[in-house]
Parts: sequence; structure tokens; C-alpha cells
Amino acid sequence: MSSMSTLRVAKNIGHLAAASALVAIGAASPTRAAVVISSGATKNIACASGVCTPTAKFAVLNVGQLESLLASGKVKVTTGGARASDITVTAALSWASSNRLALTAYRSITINRAVAVNGTGALLLVTNNGGTGGALSFGPQGHVKFLSTANNLTINGVAYTLVADTTTLASDIASNPGGDFALASDYNATGNPSFVITTFTGSFEGLGNAISNLSLVASNDNFGLFAQLGSGGAITDVRLTTSAISGGTQAIGALVGSNEGYLAGDSTSGTLGVTEEAGGGLAGINQGTIVDCSSTIKVSADAKRNNAVIGGLVGLNGPGGTIDSSYASGHVTSKEQDADGGLVGSNEGSISNSYSTGSVTGVVDVGGLVGINSFAAGTTRGLISNFYSTGAVNGGSGSTVGGSIGEDAQPGGVTTSYWDMTTSGITNPAQGAGNVNNDPGITGLTTAQLQAGLPSGFDPTIWGESPSINGGLPYLLALPPPA
Repeated sequence: MSSMSTLRVAKNIGHLAAASALVAIGAASPTRAAVVISSGATKNIACASGVCTPTAKFAVLNVGQLESLLASGKVKVTTGGARASDITVTAALSWASSNRLALTAYRSITINRAVAVNGTGALLLVTNNGGTGGALSFGPQGHVKFLSTANNLTINGVAYTLVADTTTLASDIASNPGGDFALASDYNATGNPSFVITTFTGSFEGLGNAISNLSLVASNDNFGLFAQLGSGGAITDVRLTTSAISGGTQAIGALVGSNEGYLAGDSTSGTLGVTEEAGGGLAGINQGTIVDCSSTIKVSADAKRNNAVIGGLVGLNGPGGTIDSSYASGHVTSKEQDADGGLVGSNEGSISNSYSTGSVTGVVDVGGLVGINSFAAGTTRGLISNFYSTGAVNGGSGSTVGGSIGEDAQPGGVTTSYWDMTTSGITNPAQGAGNVNNDPGITGLTTAQLQAGLPSGFDPTIWGESPSINGGLPYLLALPPPA
């Protein structure tokens, strides 16, 4: 098991804990068990000999006070065992000394604002220090940046090698495919078409930082920023923005061509052009786990061998592939003779608690969420639950088109699923799947109905709804869309 395993497993089973932390970006309730580093006045926390410990289950540590402490010595902020479960950073924090900051949480650490190590100091992060189900996570405006790659970062006892650019990342992984690496700060990849060709089985922690303007033209079968993530590998908290990636002969994704590992907290934006086989805004083929990920990438396919499956997030979700608590909002357009979906082109794995909002235009099997679903009774193949889609769905003459699924190859694997009859253009309530009338588990609703409250079966600890978020439609508490 790789050195990322503790954090990886914690994120997989504990992303709901991170959701609770994200909801508390503002002034947290005193009933919530957390230490909040904020611009508010310090209360219910005692700092002595470089250690800050809460005296109640809810405590505030003023960010200015913390910065003053870091100017003169190393500081450890704890949750006091189980007294306060989580640590949440809600104000920008920076220090330029050589001192180390340690955040040690009984359960989760959530970083919702910028943390900058502007000197030679170090950062140590510990989750699940006595607790379980915790995670390290980053809000939309949260990230950690270091002055240089010479700084020290340790997460859950693992020392990470900091990298500043994709060239160094590719070189380091080629030398150590199972190593632990982290992105030191935001990186503009303009003019640097480097990508990781080595099958990666280690961990890459993005720390909420962005890699922008990455332009790649495929040169091998599996292609993306990472060509292939192997079993046991993990890529977390990476933001790939304004990328332009094209080509591919097998699996092409903006972040990963072929995934057999673990993707969590990752996001992508830009464009992806697919020539054949499988393409997705995040990953081309997924046979691993994807959780708390999103893509706004516009995905397109141009006919060459007439066999592409494309999706807003994943092209092919293969047997054993799992997608949970994720969404796609980019438009999907294909001239290929296969399957196209707002989230996934072809599903042979499982999908849960996810949604898609981009339009889908295809030729054969076209669905708002999934182009074709292949269910096998008694297995986890083709299981889809708790999802909705809103994008316009269009197919050519002879196409199989459904509000949610283009072709449901064997009905029975879909439950608690919805599509928007107002925005999709699929107004027939029997056309949730293109090939089966009144496919069980799929329900058509109007936009007003979707905005009127969580659809039946949606778990309120996973899903939320607010007029000011996501156009009033359901959204994932752990993954709120950008404002």
C-alpha cells in the first residue's frame, strides 16, 4: 500500500466530513466541534509554549495572532483530542519565517483560503489523529503554496517532494514511479507541453493549486497530464485549468488517460478533442475510484474509426470503476458512431450521487448523464443511483436518445435518477432511457420541480439546495460549484 493510503482511504470514506467543513466557511456555529482559524477574535483556545489547544468544542484562533506566533517560533494547532474534531482555515494565512506550522486534527482539515509559506518554514498536516473518516480537503478558494521546492511538507507522517512544474514532475516520477509528490504553487504551463508518461503508482497532492494553460497533443495510446495512474496510485486536489488537449488512440483525459487508482478533489477546465476510443473531461477510462471531482471541459470527438465513447467527466467507466459525488458541466459533442453522455459515455461500473448539466449532441446512443449503461445482475456493473441531468440532449436520425441514458442495455441497474424535462428537450416522461419506455428508477421532472426541494431519495447529508447556489438546483455539499 502506498504512503498515500491513509489519506486516500480517509477521503474515500470520509468526504461527508469534509462537506460539513465546507458548509462552515462563514461564522461557524458554536455547537460545531471545530477549531477555526479566521479573522475573528480568538476564543476558547489557549496557546502556550507553541501549542494552541481548544478549551471547548468550538474555538476560534485569530489568524493575525497565529501569524505573530509563527514569526517567533514553531506552532502546533490541535483539536485537543476529540474535544474539537476538525480544523478549518477560513482566512488567508502566511508567514515568512523559518518556523514550522503543524495542524493536527482528530478528524479533518479543511483549507478554504490561501495558506502561504513565504519563508523557509515548513508545514505538517495530520488528519485522523485518534479519529476516523477524516480528510484533508480544499474549498474553492483554498490552497497551499510554498516559496520554493526546498520547503518541507509532511502529511500524515509522509514527507512529500515539492515540484514547481510539469517537466520536473514527469522527470521525478520517471525516476520514482511510486513516490510522493506535491505541487508547490500555481503553475502556468504555457509553452511547456510536458506530461507524465510513466505509469504512476505513488501519490500526487495538488494542495488546491492550479496548473493552467497546459496544451498537449497526444503522442501515445493513454494520454493526459498523467498517461496512466496505476493501482494504488492517487492524484488529489489538483486543479487543471484552461487546458487544451487533443488526439489519443485509446484513452484520453485532461488529467488522466487511464485510471486504475484514486482521484479525489480534482477539477479540470478547458477543451478536449478526441479522435477515437474513449475520452473524458477528467479521465478517458476509469477502472479505479473517482470521488469529489468535477469538470467543465468541452469535450468533442471527430470521426476516424467510428468507435469513440465520450463523456463530460469520463469516457468509459469500466468494470470495477466507481464514480461518486462528482459532476460535469461541459458540453459534449460527437460525430462518432458510439456512446455519448453528459457525465460518462459508457458505464460498466457504478455511479452514485453525481450530476451533469452540459448539453450532449451525438450520433448513436446519447444520454443526459450516460450514453450507454451495461447492467449485470448480481454484480456492481451498471449500477447508477442518486443522479440528475439538465443539459439539452440531441441525436441524429436513428439515434437512441434518452433524458438520462441513451441505451439502457439491461434495465434494473438504475435507481433514484432524474432528468430535467424543461431544459433537456426530452419532454416525454417515458423517455428517461432512449430504448426503454418508463425505465424503472428514472423520473422526469421540470426545472421548477428540481428547484423546489431535493428530489425523493437524495440524502440531505450529501446534497443541498439553495436559490443562490447552482441556479437553485441540487448541489453536492462537499463540492459546491463555483459562484
